[in-house]
Amino acid sequence: MAIFRTIGEALFYSTQNQSVGIILSDVQTRTSIDFDAYPYFSKISIDSYIDINDLTTLLGNRNISVRQSQEDIENMNEIQNNIITCRRFPQRHMLPAESRDTGALIAKSFPFAKKMLKFAYHIIGLMSFYPRWKAIHLRIEGDLMQLSAIRDVGLETFTKSQLQQTIDMISITPNLSAVYIASGIQDEKYNNAVNIISKEFPHLAITRKKDILKASPAIKEEFEALCLEEQALIDWLVCVGAPFFAGLHASSFAYLAGYMRHYRGFDKETTHLYPDYQPCWDAWFPRV
Repeated sequence: MAIFRTIGEALFYSTQNQSVGIILSDVQTRTSIDFDAYPYFSKISIDSYIDINDLTTLLGNRNISVRQSQEDIENMNEIQNNIITCRRFPQRHMLPAESRDTGALIAKSFPFAKKMLKFAYHIIGLMSFYPRWKAIHLRIEGDLMQLSAIRDVGLETFTKSQLQQTIDMISITPNLSAVYIASGIQDEKYNNAVNIISKEFPHLAITRKKDILKASPAIKEEFEALCLEEQALIDWLVCVGAPFFAGLHASSFAYLAGYMRHYRGFDKETTHLYPDYQPCWDAWFPRV
């Protein structure tokens, strides 16, 4: 979300006839699914996610420069006071037309790293052998215990509620032949989830990225060398491109997938973002 916010701000200032550039910093990846290994994060390069050359061309056509570090910028001291640090939330009020134009540019043109796209397209291609399939984001990893709201109800109770929501989301899409589970959960928890879902839908094929890639050993080996955030990006790209998608509205992962699908022109009936509702997402990244 932060990089999308950065691009939106740069586009705004470029329309004000100002000289604009963005500085891309390196990012972090979790070192474990459940935050049970220290240190909890390690640094990875931003180009693990983004094709920097293509982004430079895309924004350069709009008179916005792209740099990967402050050291690349001449006369850094002269612009220091004009640097804006962008995070998820807006820096200012955005008009609906600006939100729409920014969303359309990001959804249709943002250059994700080609390596990540290769994995996502491969998975979508293999899933397409199923006549009718749906991607569902199942967010029940142990790191949720870092959130006080989850600690209050307990992870086990929260997991049960999310599995019921998953069952409900399968039910509202008739004639499904397969479900793709987008999740980082460990094998034991995944298998338990599959068993619960299968009791409700015994005819349904249920799979995930790790299982699908078994059919392509070389690609699977390459996939397993990726960090957790790169693997999560692949899941997210599959959710963005799936014929049907459902996820938790309160999750930035799921909401942003729905945001991308909206601006890519998917029928609204193919995207289901279910409670708990998080109003800030609609305010910060509106689907106009």
